[in-house]
Amino acid sequence: MVFLFLCLLTAGLLINFVQKYILRIKEPNIDELWRELESEEWFIEFIKNPKIKDYVEQSKDSGLLSDPYYVRKILDHEGHREGFLNHVVAKLK
Repeated sequence: MVFLFLCLLTAGLLINFVQKYILRIKEPNIDELWRELESEEWFIEFIKNPKIKDYVEQSKDSGLLSDPYYVRKILDHEGHREGFLNHVVAKLK
């Protein structure tokens, strides 16, 4: 059992090394993604409500918008965007 755990751990570290140093895959920068999100027209219209704007600012610190992969999905896929908008509206009711 310990041998299997060590094999999996080694494989994970090897994959991480290959991604980071050989393929040069970088982690997305959350500040750049927030700037890109804040420049979107639909987002500008959405945060005109002060309650929504406050909730979004809090979400950047410890909510859904603190995850760079989720922010990228919101920007790229309309389904994720609609889900996020519905989530925020439902939380504020």
